[in-house]
Amino acid sequence: MKIKLYPDLLKGPLEASVSGDALTINGEVFDFSGIPDGYRLPASAVTNRFFMEDSREFIERKGNTLYLTLKLPVEMDSPEEVRNPSEPIVIDARSGPVKFPDTSPSVPTLIESPEIIEGSENGGSEQA
Repeated sequence: MKIKLYPDLLKGPLEASVSGDALTINGEVFDFSGIPDGYRLPASAVTNRFFMEDSREFIERKGNTLYLTLKLPVEMDSPEEVRNPSEPIVIDARSGPVKFPDTSPSVPTLIESPEIIEGSENGGSEQA
């Protein structure tokens, strides 16, 4: 299964796993075994907030591989390469849990303030 990810400012976790032609998202199972080779289903036909509602997105089978697009929950301070990737992020999901990119906010760099020493030279203050 090839899963293309579309970054979206969604709240809540996204956990998924694959078993054959079935994709489980946060405990809800979607069985796509009924889609024959060369056919596609509008993604908007799946009622789950992680599937794209865009009329240009489909769940389709090419050979033995299913292709679909999911929304990847990101935050305003998630890493830039996840929020705004230069190329679409595509996961080749096999059997088992799907490993999504880390969307945790970047840890800000702390800048230490210089220590101020009171004194009579230089008018009363100087940097340590």
